[in-house]
Amino acid sequence: MSATKMHLKFALRVSLACVMYLALAAQASAAQAVSGIPAIALVPQPQSLTLAAAERPFMLGHTVRVVAQPALSGPARLLATTLNLGTEAAQDAPHSGRAVSFILEPMPAAVTGAYRLQVRESGIRIVAADAAGAFNGAQTLLQMLPPGEGARRAQGRPPIAVPALDIADAPRFAWRGLTLDVARHFFGVDTIKRVIDSMAAYKLNVLHLHLTDDTGWRVAIRAYPKLTTIGARGDRSNPGGPARFYSAADIRSIVRYAAERQIEIVPEIEMPGHGGAAARAYPQFFDGGNTWNPANPETYRFIDNILAEVAQLFPGRYIHFGGDEVNPAGWMQRPDVVAMARQLDPTSDQPNFKAVEAEFARRVVQLVRKHQRTPMGWDEIISAGLNADTLVQWWRMDKPEVMRTALNQGQSVVLSPADRMYLDYPAGLGEPGAPWEGNTGGPMSVEKIVAWEPMPADLIPEQQARVLGIEAALWTEFVRSEDYFEFMLYPRMAAVAEVAWRMKANSTPEAFAERVVPHVERWRALGRTVRGHTGDAFKYMTQ
Repeated sequence: MSATKMHLKFALRVSLACVMYLALAAQASAAQAVSGIPAIALVPQPQSLTLAAAERPFMLGHTVRVVAQPALSGPARLLATTLNLGTEAAQDAPHSGRAVSFILEPMPAAVTGAYRLQVRESGIRIVAADAAGAFNGAQTLLQMLPPGEGARRAQGRPPIAVPALDIADAPRFAWRGLTLDVARHFFGVDTIKRVIDSMAAYKLNVLHLHLTDDTGWRVAIRAYPKLTTIGARGDRSNPGGPARFYSAADIRSIVRYAAERQIEIVPEIEMPGHGGAAARAYPQFFDGGNTWNPANPETYRFIDNILAEVAQLFPGRYIHFGGDEVNPAGWMQRPDVVAMARQLDPTSDQPNFKAVEAEFARRVVQLVRKHQRTPMGWDEIISAGLNADTLVQWWRMDKPEVMRTALNQGQSVVLSPADRMYLDYPAGLGEPGAPWEGNTGGPMSVEKIVAWEPMPADLIPEQQARVLGIEAALWTEFVRSEDYFEFMLYPRMAAVAEVAWRMKANSTPEAFAERVVPHVERWRALGRTVRGHTGDAFKYMTQ
C-alpha cells in the first residue's frame, strides 16, 4: 500500500472514530447517570489493565482526601491541587479510609517510573517505588476523569464515579523526550509551562530546549550581556522584533515547574555551527560567519564561562552542545584554522577540517565535564572518538551506521530519526510544515509515528541497554504563531508518548486512533489548538 493511501485510510479511520466517539459520548452521558463509569481511553497504553467488573466504582467527591507517605508527597500534593482536594500525611502505614493513597513500596524488577493503580469502592491506591512512578500513576488517574475536574469539586457538584480496575504499568524507555526550538521562534514562560503540563500528562520526561542558533540566543548569561541584548533580537516570525530571552529567574521557574512534574530540562548551546546569534554579539570568537573559531584559545575561555552559568541555571544531568551541520566554508578563509587543520593531520594533502571539528568537540566535552555535567550532542560528534559517557542523539535516519558506531563505542544513544520524530514536517498531505528532505514515506502522520518500532532488531542485548529512549523534535523555522505550534504538536505528541512508553507490540495504529479521540476533545477543552482533520491545516498555513 502506498504512503498516500495509508495516510488517507488512517485519516478516514480517525474521522470515523470521531463520529463514533461523539455518538457514544451521548450514550455515555446517559449511562453515567446510572453507572458513573466513563470509557477508559488511556494514552500511553498501560502494560496491564484489568477492569474489576464485579466491584463498585470509587465515588470521587469533595470529602475525599489525598494521603501520602513523605517520599511521595510531591506527586500527591500536585494531584490534590489539581482535584481541589485536601491532603493528609501518612507516616508508616497508608491511610485506611476513603482516600487516594500514595504508597511507597519496593517493586520487584521495577524501572524508574513504574507504578500500580488500584481503584475500589473503598479507595484508590497508587503504589510506586519512587516519586516518578507515583506521578505517572496520578496522571493515569487524571486521564480517567473529565477535564477540569478540580473545578467540579470546587463548585460542589456531585461526585464522579471512577471505575474499579487494576493497572500495573512501567515505561519501556527511560528517556521519553521532546526537543523544542525556542531559538528560531521564541515561546514565553507560560507557553513552556503549558508544554510541560502536556508532556507530564502523557508521561514524557525530558524537555530539550534548543536555546541558541543563528536566529537567536535565548538564555541570559551575566558574563556576556550582548548575547541577549544583541543576539536575542527578533525571531523567524518577527526578524525586527525586540530581544526576547529567558532571564535567570525565568529559567529557575521553568526548571522548578518541570521538576515537580518529573521532567528534566536539557539545555542546548549549539556549537560550533549554528552560532549566528552569538557571532553578532561577539564576532571575535567566530570565523566571520556563524561558526565558532576553534583555533582561537579565547574561544574556549568564552565557552567555559558560558557553560559555567548554564550549569548553574540547569541542575540536570546533561548539557547538549549540538555539534551538527558544521559548514567549514568560513574556516577555509582563516589562516589560523587552516594551520590548525594541517597540524592535526599533517599527512593530508588538504587541510582536514573534519579533524578540526572533532578536536573542537573533544575540547568542549572536557569543558562540559569540568562543570560536572554529562556531554550530549547530535550524532555528528561520534567522529571525535569521545568517551562512553558522552550521550549521542541520533537524527540522521539515512546513516544507521552512525548510531551503531556510537553503540559499539560504548556510548548511550537517544533515537530521534528525522523521518519518524521531526514534528516540523507536515502532519498530512498538503498541510503546512518544513520542506526539508528526509521526510520519507509520506507525511509525519500519527499513524506513521505509532507504527514505528524504535529498537533495531539486530542489536545485541548490551547494545539495546544503551538505547536510552526516543525524542521528538519540533523545529520552528516555519512556526509563525502559537496556534500553528500547537497544531503541529497535538495530537502527534501523544503518539510519541505512546511509542516511548508502550511495550513492543502492545498497541497498534488502529487501536491508538480510537483511544486518542477523547484526548483530542480534552485538549480542546483546555484551549489547545488541535489537528482534527486535514481541513484544519489551512487555518494555520505559513506565508
